[in-house]
Amino acid sequence: MTTGDARLYDLGYRRYDGPRDRPARAILTLAEFTARRVLGIGRGARHKVLPALTLVIAYLPALASVLYAVFAKDIVGGDLITYGDYMFIIGSALALFAALVAPEALCPDKRTGMLGLYLAGPIDRNRYLIAKGAGVLSAMLLITVGPLLFMLLAFFLAGLGPSVTETLELLVRIFAAGTVTALLYAALSMAVSSFTTRRAAAAVGVVLLLFVPTSVVRPAIESGGAPNELDLLSSPIAVSELAYRIFGESSDGSDPVAELSTWLVAGGVVGTILAGAAICWLRYRRLEGFR
Repeated sequence: MTTGDARLYDLGYRRYDGPRDRPARAILTLAEFTARRVLGIGRGARHKVLPALTLVIAYLPALASVLYAVFAKDIVGGDLITYGDYMFIIGSALALFAALVAPEALCPDKRTGMLGLYLAGPIDRNRYLIAKGAGVLSAMLLITVGPLLFMLLAFFLAGLGPSVTETLELLVRIFAAGTVTALLYAALSMAVSSFTTRRAAAAVGVVLLLFVPTSVVRPAIESGGAPNELDLLSSPIAVSELAYRIFGESSDGSDPVAELSTWLVAGGVVGTILAGAAICWLRYRRLEGFR
């Protein structure tokens, strides 16, 4: 419509009539974006420092073990590092990642308001948490599974590995131990991150959650006033013990959790994972201002 030289345009919104992707596609896209974000991919150099440091800490012992086995074992002697021992060694890398890197998945969305934009689309709260959890988990699997696969492949190619049948069995054990360990650290990190919008506060909370129970529970058990089952609250120690048993190995036996049955240790680890996931889910169910 025109009036003299003036024109009026209908700038109203029109309903989208084109093809729509299924919600699963949105979940996969958000999970991929989350994994890339926590690893610093596509971001500035300062965002790559901590993820890179974590990966170096996780992979360096594997590289050193392979080099030792190939070039120095016959000269120096000694046993190769076991897969269970390696899961214990990378605990520091996992703690660093869970405390300083993983909160990047949740905290910024709440602080910047991006959570509301996500929930305004085809993603509801449950799908949002599934996507975020999958992104964090896939990044952590680079730490828990990647180094062990590197060691297995390197030993196999160097003729130091087990037979083909034993290699396939070991692959299953590696993925089982690595997935359980990654799930525990991811669940605890996301549970703590759900309480705050600040990554620094989440980092402090994750560190306290991982290490304070050990310093509190261990003296109580050693004094004889508490049962060994209480050591299951020491999540890093409990999941490390479970990893040893998945690989059919034995820890040094210095921890009270080593005296518990495998089913009890597994139940404690699974319970911790479920508790962390439930806390995160309940926190997001109670957030105001989002659908």
